[in-house]
Amino acid sequence: MHWVFAFLNGLGIGVLAMLLHEAGHIAAALALGVRVKNVGIQWNKGLYTVRESGSCQQNLLIALAGPFVNLLLVATEPWLPVFSMANFCYALANMLPIEGSDGFRVAACWRNIREGHVVGKG
Repeated sequence: MHWVFAFLNGLGIGVLAMLLHEAGHIAAALALGVRVKNVGIQWNKGLYTVRESGSCQQNLLIALAGPFVNLLLVATEPWLPVFSMANFCYALANMLPIEGSDGFRVAACWRNIREGHVVGKG
């Protein structure tokens, strides 16, 4: 029975890391004046945020905000080592350039900015 508690504890820590990650995206979008349309959860996506498209610079900052929150939470390591590791893993996984991930969006935004698409929607 001990494994059930450990599993549920780990699941809860992971969900909390996801919630805080999405809160970072939402806070950045609102701070940058980009309207958030929907926040939801899907079995194959986890938590997600749907928002209006911003400029390349806005999209870059919004995409980086979620993993940035997780990296800030790595600082909880002295007090909450498992929570810290969950946030580190979540930030790392989200920054991989896999289609649909924050890392993919960061790479696309960075490419658009380098190519001079800095004013229009990205």
